[in-house]
Amino acid sequence: MYEGTTIDERRRDGFIAARKGQLAEAIAADPGLPPGDSAAVRDLFRLLGAYLHHESHEQLDELRALYFPLDPDAAPSLRDTSASAFETFEAALIEALGRANFVEIDPDTVQTREATKRLTGLAIKPSHAGIRRIRYFARGARIESITVKSWFGLRTHVIETQMMSDVVVLVGFKASEEISREDRRAFADTRRGVRPGAALVKHFRNVASPELVTLHPGARPSMRPRDQVFLAAPAVATGVPVLLNLWPALTVLFAVIAAYFGAQGVIEENELKRAIAAISGLVAVGAFVMRQRLKYEATTLRYQKRLADTVYFRNLANNAGVLDLLVGAGEDQDAKEAILAYGLLRRAGRPLAKGEIDNFAEDYLRERFGLDIDFEIHDALNKLERLGLVTREGETYTPVPPDEALRKVDAAWDGLFSFSARR
Repeated sequence: MYEGTTIDERRRDGFIAARKGQLAEAIAADPGLPPGDSAAVRDLFRLLGAYLHHESHEQLDELRALYFPLDPDAAPSLRDTSASAFETFEAALIEALGRANFVEIDPDTVQTREATKRLTGLAIKPSHAGIRRIRYFARGARIESITVKSWFGLRTHVIETQMMSDVVVLVGFKASEEISREDRRAFADTRRGVRPGAALVKHFRNVASPELVTLHPGARPSMRPRDQVFLAAPAVATGVPVLLNLWPALTVLFAVIAAYFGAQGVIEENELKRAIAAISGLVAVGAFVMRQRLKYEATTLRYQKRLADTVYFRNLANNAGVLDLLVGAGEDQDAKEAILAYGLLRRAGRPLAKGEIDNFAEDYLRERFGLDIDFEIHDALNKLERLGLVTREGETYTPVPPDEALRKVDAAWDGLFSFSARR
């Protein structure tokens, strides 16, 4: 049974899971390259990676600057709670996510996931109180089989679900002027450490699609019918007889109290005993109510712990820390796309059209690394054209020789800083 699809199955993932160094070495050592290319290709890929790393550093600084006033820990004098500040950062973050081959997940799909209960054992109800906007992004989608145990481990069943290598959640909270009474209660109860107008960015690893709803900041587990029965049945079975037997004793207790304050005649010893029995019954009822309350709280805590464990052990980074990981992931994907496109063009020994390069790249990744992806050919060729590593004639592309490509990237690297020329 296939549970919890969130990313369109017809659209293959563009995430290249192979390591950059592993991919570069495989291309450089490929026997299909022209003789004598291997050493120069290795140097080219190393220099190309350094150049793209510098570009990504500038992107990271820009992204940090946009996020700084939205950071929950920003000083009060440096905060910006306006919707425009959040939207500007949101647009820049989405661009960075696209470079890292993340795709957006429909939030309605995330928040109505029936398979969540089967996989996690929890019925999750997310609250949107205090939240301006929430968006989910994922990459590295694949199908995995997960074994789920039930009935105290006596019963097991297998669920086929979509697993995502990386999930990023962006949450924007309402500013003070947007907050209603319900929002204030949400900030007081569940948003400790999160100020109005702030934005949260969270990065999670290896999340199954039915578990996505647990990443919602307003996620709250509701009690399952089985646990409700376990709590209610003893309460009804024990409480009703106690209350029925207690009522006659309570009438005696009231009579004794009235006699004590002079409202009626003398208290007889038999009535005093029944009054003491009534007090004992009241204490027993109070103890029973307290015991049921403690059982309810223990069950609730068990639900909360299960939810916390689901999130805690998958969390990689938060807020500003996510930006470093995200920009680094985008740089890594950019370099791998450029390396693959240039290497396969050089190996072909003839001009290739976009579609041919795309097909060759996908076939190469499938055969060499076992990866079935949708290669981002446009991004790869745009980078190579910008640096002058390929020439275009009509609809076909031809790579420049590795030695010439090295000189072009070296010149681009030298042109990054020209302070000496200004003196």
